[in-house]
Amino acid sequence: MCRVADPDAHPETLEGFDIVCLGPVEWLVVRSVAEPTMLCLSRKNRVLFVEPFRSIAGLIRETRRQRRRPRLRWGLRQEDRGLWVYSPPPLGIPGTSRWWWPPEVNGWILNRLLRRVMRTLGFDRPLVWTFLLESAGAVRRLPGRLSIYDCIDQYEALVRSERVLGRVRTLEAELCHQADLVFGITEGLVSRRLALNPHTFEVNGAADLEHARKALLETTRVPVDLACLGRPVVGYLGSIDPWKIDVSLLTQIARARPHWKIALVGYVWFGFDPGVFREFPNIRLLGPKRYDEFPGYLKGMDVCIMPFLLNEITRNGESMKCYDYLAAGKAVVSTPVPSARRLSSVVRIADSAEAFISAIEASLSDSREAVERRLAAVASYTWERRVEEKSRLIRRRLGERDGREIPSLARRSA
Repeated sequence: MCRVADPDAHPETLEGFDIVCLGPVEWLVVRSVAEPTMLCLSRKNRVLFVEPFRSIAGLIRETRRQRRRPRLRWGLRQEDRGLWVYSPPPLGIPGTSRWWWPPEVNGWILNRLLRRVMRTLGFDRPLVWTFLLESAGAVRRLPGRLSIYDCIDQYEALVRSERVLGRVRTLEAELCHQADLVFGITEGLVSRRLALNPHTFEVNGAADLEHARKALLETTRVPVDLACLGRPVVGYLGSIDPWKIDVSLLTQIARARPHWKIALVGYVWFGFDPGVFREFPNIRLLGPKRYDEFPGYLKGMDVCIMPFLLNEITRNGESMKCYDYLAAGKAVVSTPVPSARRLSSVVRIADSAEAFISAIEASLSDSREAVERRLAAVASYTWERRVEEKSRLIRRRLGERDGREIPSLARRSA
């Protein structure tokens, strides 16, 4: 049975701590769990967000895959009053998923780099918080007060080689054993890691609800490239990647309802071929958009969809766009992934193309009362709430480690 953070507990967020976060991607390149979590924590703590430590070969390979210019800035910068971002130089050793020794060497190098940055900032015995499964070597060496592994994906499901699969499983097992506390974003992720670490808890995802609610304002304008498509618009807002998007489902919908406009808004990831939609003029790929444009695109969608394949990634991962959709008051139709099942009282779930089409048709005639139900259902899915849940679990674990209760007050004077 999974251990879930108490949803009715509202403790204060951690205050007065130094936190070193090993982030999964570069700061704000993709808004995942790490960025809003650390932004919330930086209001009452000092946070050092560390961008991924890569090799030169890995950096070149990733920028080619993502079809963007390589990042050529290294060093420390301050993003906000309590938040710093460190971009380590690409001094890493490649092959972390192939051999046992590159992660150890990289952990040693990163540890040396981070100790220097921590001295510059005056960080003292920080909480070491990682989202990276290959980071056990760095976590073990950093002089932290408590180590936390925040698991947000079933990483082994992305692996194709049996040899690499074994290494990925070993790396994550080492990190789970190393960590003092493990968070999993879904029940599936927690159940698989609880055997590795008894201090493993489920804390779900969230959204910036206030931002999404701007879709309900009269003053919010629908962007031209969406407004010109005509109605109705069946919309998707998020990454378009080959391991999640069900191309067959989308093309069946497009073929059965040619008068529907299917708008896919988001970054097209490496490995996804946009050409699969070439013969369907009612499927439009509108490309990536700025975060501040999201409410306008949500406003222009009549029904929002989560057309996901059912695989090890989607069955165990969190689809946080579900919360954005609902906070914008939109009807949501989804395949049976965790976030949709969790909010099945306001989300229509379909497991076939025919059922998906019927659910969209029903959603197009929803009443105003349905909008109010969606807003109420998602009201507690805020990042502040999730950070409070994690703060409570961190305090409890610190108390167990130190043999005393950790107060919510700052331990560092103003």
